[in-house]
Amino acid sequence: MPKRSDELREKLIGLGQGSTRKSYYPELRERIQQLELFRALLESAGDGVLLLAADTLMVLDANGAACRFAGLPWETLTGRPLAAAFPELAGWKPHLTGGTERPSQDGPRDRAWPLADILHATPPPSCPPPVGAEERRLIRQPAPGADLWLELALKRHDIGGTPYVSCIARDVSERLRAEEELRESERKYRALFEAANDAIFLIRDGLVRDANRRACELFGRPMDQLTTMAPRDLSPPVQPLGGPSPQQEGMRIARALAGAPQFFEWTHLRADGTPFDCEISLSRFTLRGEPWLIAIIRDVTEQKKLREIMVQTEKMMSVGGVAAGMAHEINNPLSAIAQSAQNLQRRLAPGVRDNEAAALMSGVDLERVQHYFELRGLAKLVTNIREACGRAAEIVRHMLDFARRSDAERAECDLAALLDRAVELAENDYDLKKRHDFRNIRIVREYAPGTPPAECAATEIEQVLFNLLKNASQAISQKVYPEGEAPRIILRVGVQRGAPGMPAGADGIGGIDAGRADADYVRIEVEDNGPGIDERTRVRVFEPFFTTKPPGEGTGLGLSVSYFIISRNHGGHILVESQPGQWCRFTVLLPAARRAA
Repeated sequence: MPKRSDELREKLIGLGQGSTRKSYYPELRERIQQLELFRALLESAGDGVLLLAADTLMVLDANGAACRFAGLPWETLTGRPLAAAFPELAGWKPHLTGGTERPSQDGPRDRAWPLADILHATPPPSCPPPVGAEERRLIRQPAPGADLWLELALKRHDIGGTPYVSCIARDVSERLRAEEELRESERKYRALFEAANDAIFLIRDGLVRDANRRACELFGRPMDQLTTMAPRDLSPPVQPLGGPSPQQEGMRIARALAGAPQFFEWTHLRADGTPFDCEISLSRFTLRGEPWLIAIIRDVTEQKKLREIMVQTEKMMSVGGVAAGMAHEINNPLSAIAQSAQNLQRRLAPGVRDNEAAALMSGVDLERVQHYFELRGLAKLVTNIREACGRAAEIVRHMLDFARRSDAERAECDLAALLDRAVELAENDYDLKKRHDFRNIRIVREYAPGTPPAECAATEIEQVLFNLLKNASQAISQKVYPEGEAPRIILRVGVQRGAPGMPAGADGIGGIDAGRADADYVRIEVEDNGPGIDERTRVRVFEPFFTTKPPGEGTGLGLSVSYFIISRNHGGHILVESQPGQWCRFTVLLPAARRAA
């Protein structure tokens, strides 16, 4: 069956050939050429174009794309209702009777319909569409392989007094699918963005424009607050390892915008003003033609603590290798000095037969010699020599303890009981009472119930705890307390899961987990409200022979030996934290005893 335009062409040609007015023929041929050109344009169009009868929506003509969408040849499609081409339109009639164009029922389309919304949408209740000269509709059209999504635009036309309706059908399947894939990709990347363990900032024009959940947690600020701040607003005025924060920030951002990715250490501030160390990766990317920066911020505060522990362990291992040899080399001359001083005292003492005989042979009165020694202080000097030798011998013993592995018997011990016993020893220690009365220090006990025992050598752990208490009391004696504040030592016993650097649970006292039989470590804290220690002292406090005490009052080995006992003998950890001028806290972690199932 010939197409409608072909029939019209033949009629026009026949009319021209049979007319007596041959002057019309060139004009008719020109009109025919225009018709053929217009037809060619319609056939080459990617959109389907249909001409419909206004009253019945009968298909009067259609181009090739419309036939392809309908899955029908032109001969079958024409002369049938529009619902024959698009079954989803069965029973539907557009309201195109008015002369003023109004938006369709779905409203103006300034964007594509979301494919996911269409697939899961519930048809709206039946209601008459608004009257208008144009109406749009999105339909799902069955097709071999995969259904098509078509956007139909119907518009009324009056041609020569006869009403017609044009229907433009556009295949939007790829567009909807691409938009849905884009939305899915955005959802995936947003999920990755929010699930990242590191804080992430998206920065433009020097301000944070977006941040993930971890960033809000790390800085302790809500999203709407973070996205109005610059990175310098989240930093101290001066960086510990550099210059002023604004200057350093500007330099880093300028380099990153120039295309050189930056990786550096930085100190940020939480909302409460607490500083924390972090590593920052800063790089540039382009979005909609504008340069952006992505900053990945990793909190390395705990990693630094763990790094300090590893460095300290290496120092202990290196010192331990030479400690034994040094101790034996020192012991020999030290023994000779101590023995000689002791013999000197014994051979000058009256009442000893050999001394009396030698004095008689020399014609010397031994008691007068003894009196001379006392008047000249020689006896005191010899006593000082012996005390110094004893002190040196104690140092040598510590060095030997430092060098060799302990063979002390291990057993399951209640660390709370060991801590109480260490307190009793500290209360009776002469040196402590000489400086001040330990019993004037208020002892606060915060012991988590149900704390499991630890398998350890009780005497060694007691020595460590006693040393920590002694150091705490000596530090307290150096602080002048304001009115209303008194010396205090807080003792905590609880449990902690995981190695140092991993956060403990929140169920216990003072950040220590409540007692659990399956805990990894039993944790002891000794915290005093003394003067504290600065950062330089804190990182060196476990070094052998390092001490802040005046000459003659400390060997610098107490904490080194304690470190050795905890880390090497028991496979545990000992840490120190401090706020200068306010407090100092030593934490001992010992593996919890494993109970048989």
